[in-house]
Amino acid sequence: MRRLQIGFLILAVLPCWAVADDVVRVAISDSFLRPGELTEYDHAVLSEVLERTRPDYGGYEVRPFTERVSLARAVQLAIEGRLVNLLALGVGEPLPEREMIPVPFPVDKGLLGYRVALVDRHSQDRLSRVDNVEELRQLRVGQGSGWVDVRIYEHQRIPIETTADYESLVLMLLHGRFDLFPRGLYEITPELAVHGKRYPDLAVEQHLLLHYPFFEAFYVSRSAPRLATRLTAGLERMVADGSFDALFAQHFRKLLADLHLRQRVVIELENPYLPAWVPLKRKELWFDPARLP
Repeated sequence: MRRLQIGFLILAVLPCWAVADDVVRVAISDSFLRPGELTEYDHAVLSEVLERTRPDYGGYEVRPFTERVSLARAVQLAIEGRLVNLLALGVGEPLPEREMIPVPFPVDKGLLGYRVALVDRHSQDRLSRVDNVEELRQLRVGQGSGWVDVRIYEHQRIPIETTADYESLVLMLLHGRFDLFPRGLYEITPELAVHGKRYPDLAVEQHLLLHYPFFEAFYVSRSAPRLATRLTAGLERMVADGSFDALFAQHFRKLLADLHLRQRVVIELENPYLPAWVPLKRKELWFDPARLP
């Protein structure tokens, strides 16, 4: 996260005579990432997009917002647009969908919809015998209260336990309240690194890969429509010249290889809650583990 802060400071430095055509106000922290905040990868994408669009959109300034706030508060601030005007969110959160401008692009190529689970390491043998959604329904999954994912598992008739606190979910898992704590592919490794030190029985499940259409998108305050247009234009340029795929591979190649995705049993789940603007038919925008080397 220290590198992320330095990157934002570099972006924010402008000569005293310069005028920023776009001011990007983003939430960051110096600790464990919270919903709405930009990851290091998000920051790299944002930086590239803003540079790619400088010739026709002009200069820019990135102003980090570092106050610790809840997701609900971050969304409210972004709707207002004064302190925060850009969030990175899993698609489908009701309030941002209604009150902000979604940039119609899967920034993470849909990685957030591929789920590997945190488990109690003693349960791996039993979980290795699960091969389809019917067998998955004999287990219980854990998720945070209010997470968009909860509705997806409920739609699939998969038993689910919820609570508002992340650490409580870990403790519930290790005490047998549920069997799987599915996490996004780029969430699970850092989360295990943080919580595995305190809970040595916490492990990454080795057999299953759950998938439903889901992803991270940039959401822009309605007070900054030009910024939303600029981000869309820059992302499309990166797709067209191949630099988006190259940046994605640079950040995620090792992580994806370490999770051994091609050796896992994939269980497909429906997500009937996607907004209409999601570009599902544009296959070039989406990650596919079958295409991994």
